[in-house]
Amino acid sequence: MSLIKLPMAWYQLNIIFMAPPQQFWCAKPPAFEKYTDEEWRKISVPVIMEYPCLIFDPDILLIAPKMDRHIIPLVACQKFVYDKTFFKRTLTSDFGLVCTKRWYINMSQCVMMTGIVVGGLVFGSIADKYGRKKPLMLAIVIQATGSYLVSFAPYYWTFLVVWFILAFGCGGIAIISFVICMEVVSGRWRTYIPVVYQLPFGLGNVVLALLSYWLRDWRKIEFALATVSLIYLLYWFWLPESPRWLLAVGKYDEAVEVFKKIVVENKRDVGDIRAIVALLPKKKKNDKLHLQFSDLMKSKNMRRKTIILSLIWFFTGLSYFTFSQYLGLIGSSIFLLVSMSGIISIPGGLLCLFILAKLGRKTTLNLFQILATVCFFAIYIFPKEDAKKAGIRLFFAGLGFAAIAGTVPALYLYTGELFPTVGRNVGVGGVTTFARIASMIAPLLVHLDVYIPGLPLLLVIFISAGQIFLVFPLPETRNKPIPDSLEEAEQFR
Repeated sequence: MSLIKLPMAWYQLNIIFMAPPQQFWCAKPPAFEKYTDEEWRKISVPVIMEYPCLIFDPDILLIAPKMDRHIIPLVACQKFVYDKTFFKRTLTSDFGLVCTKRWYINMSQCVMMTGIVVGGLVFGSIADKYGRKKPLMLAIVIQATGSYLVSFAPYYWTFLVVWFILAFGCGGIAIISFVICMEVVSGRWRTYIPVVYQLPFGLGNVVLALLSYWLRDWRKIEFALATVSLIYLLYWFWLPESPRWLLAVGKYDEAVEVFKKIVVENKRDVGDIRAIVALLPKKKKNDKLHLQFSDLMKSKNMRRKTIILSLIWFFTGLSYFTFSQYLGLIGSSIFLLVSMSGIISIPGGLLCLFILAKLGRKTTLNLFQILATVCFFAIYIFPKEDAKKAGIRLFFAGLGFAAIAGTVPALYLYTGELFPTVGRNVGVGGVTTFARIASMIAPLLVHLDVYIPGLPLLLVIFISAGQIFLVFPLPETRNKPIPDSLEEAEQFR
């Protein structure tokens, strides 16, 4: 199941390679063909402008090329040419997302995150009602289909529509696959499996960077990702329905069959499975089987835990996505930066796995947040202008990113353990929605560096420090049974 995180990493970060920073110039009008590219740029572009969104009026330049530039009016460039040194084809070059349309790129990422949020909420509710397996397969089909359609999108607005469809499928896969991992294991494995499940996300970053370096064409990249995504439909043949969900909704016969397959696969002899299942607490008739997110807010204890988890996820998402984009202000190669972030996240996750088992969930979250805060502060006190400190900044950037990467799987595990089985999809999907909302705000925070250098990093420092205090009111879940009903979750303190 953990390998399903590979496409999640690809699609969430793909915009970096679909619309990377790319130089562009105003194309030469036919009347200026006798000029070289360098000569055309020299006579047409105002020297005070970084990009040629406005040029001197070509009609006047054609008649009087030596006229004083101070009296020649500026006009909007009608057509652009793009630097293809690193990328042969980008979203930017295909749809002209420069100058006044530059913000369309940020809007694309907002649409992606919105689609993931909506997909998580919709599929979370569907999976709590109809099971985990079938909705997961449907989400995979939607994701792959959306990716294929994206690779052929003829216009920007059609691209946005199919981009949302793709993101909708991603949101469903993210929430359902995680919950399956939570529900098919128990005991000490409940600590290990959900965290290991998050590790391939970092590997996905590395694969995406290598694939983009090889293809360098956003349409080919998207088509390749769609083809690989279809492979996950093979999960239908070996992935069982969640036995915990079957028990929670009273489908005991189906749960017995799943347990029999598990016993055979693991070569274990545990006796009469049906008799063991019969000893499990039966679902009361007045128990609500399918919860909505609003149901989690009706009782005092669950409301308090849900609000706190929502805040933690919001600030985690804000610090994670802000700092991951801030990495671009530290290094130069986009391929190296994405690869580095992926590689660093793997040891961060493994370290998280060790600490979770030894010290518990709350301690793990606090340790990683303290480490992240210290690293961010170290980066802040060493200015970018000091080239001699570049290596130190990169070291703390890597360590800080590893700390954030360790926080995410620990928080996923902790969140899933605090919600009841009958509402786990809805609960996890609901609170992680706030991380997606934060991901939409992150580009705006990073942009503040243009006006006040270092401000985004300073904000991340305060956010990471503040999260430490949010964890204290929550109960520890290490070595404790997962609540199945809303009543059990309410009593869990």
